[in-house]
Amino acid sequence: MSSAADHIATGPKSVTVTTGSRLHFGLLTHRPESGREFGGLGVMIDSPGWQISASTDSSMISEAAASRSSTVSGDMRIAASEPALLACPDIEARVSRILSHWAQSNRDRGRSGICLTGLSLQIDKAIPGHRGLGSGTQLGLAIGRALSELAGESSVCVATLAERTGRGLRSAVGTWGFESGGLIVDGGKLPEQSVGTCVSRCDCPDAWRFLLIAPADGHGLSGADEVAAFEQLRGMPPERTERLCRIALMDLLPAIADADIAAASTALTEYGRVSGEYFSAIQGGVFADDRMAEVGRQVTQRGRGFFQTSWGPTCAALCASNEELDDLRRELESADTGSLILTAARPLNHGASVTVSSAD
Repeated sequence: MSSAADHIATGPKSVTVTTGSRLHFGLLTHRPESGREFGGLGVMIDSPGWQISASTDSSMISEAAASRSSTVSGDMRIAASEPALLACPDIEARVSRILSHWAQSNRDRGRSGICLTGLSLQIDKAIPGHRGLGSGTQLGLAIGRALSELAGESSVCVATLAERTGRGLRSAVGTWGFESGGLIVDGGKLPEQSVGTCVSRCDCPDAWRFLLIAPADGHGLSGADEVAAFEQLRGMPPERTERLCRIALMDLLPAIADADIAAASTALTEYGRVSGEYFSAIQGGVFADDRMAEVGRQVTQRGRGFFQTSWGPTCAALCASNEELDDLRRELESADTGSLILTAARPLNHGASVTVSSAD
């Protein structure tokens, strides 16, 4: 058996993983009397995203390419570009937690040969943390995929990657979206399951666009605060879950299949409202930021969908085309004093990209 001092050297020499972000429309249930927990719907978008290169050759990281690097364990190194650090200032701490979880998972499975000694990570693009975009899940899975490839395990399923990196504890939309992209329906998970079941996946029409609208200040719940918030909630009433399921199955999914943006907009807005009302006791309303209610009125008056993603504070407006998105952005910019960050995104109908180079 390999010792813990062995390098990850059984697979390719370097691996680059590029992800998109996840928009989450809301959970389907919470604390049900029986059956599956959580569940929900969401869609993958092309940006922002993570771009992470992992290598067993520390020379991959140059001082010119990275603004900061640190030693985490032994000769393992993490380096991040200036744009990545600006987007996510706590990158090193977040990566360290994921790597620690990975190492503990290996120890629990008696896999001391897959270790982290000699690893170099270069992070060139990042998803801002705690903004409702699934940053932690995409980061964890990107690192997990890179480490698996370096170890010669190219066929590890995404549910296993989520387990090894501590992701998918509640929503599984970002987990399955990392693998396949598109719109994901998460059927929730049973007590013995570590990751929720993907019950449906479909492409989002390529011409559609999402305008991400976020306050320049403020963050959504995450970590211990998110756990505490769920503990405060008494449980979603069955009738609310039934309403959400009907919107999803009878309204939203058929509208997307038919590329009917008017019907999809109505369904998205209603789904976001019904789901958001359950969390209003925690976040102070359907939206985590009070300004989003007025923005939502402007968007829905145009006949387009508007919803908060996860705990927010980011919201998203569904647009039929680039031109429609640009018109909406100009309208919002003209009424705003700079307190909002507006970002265009496309549907991402494929999984994260993985590029490997051989050790030869």
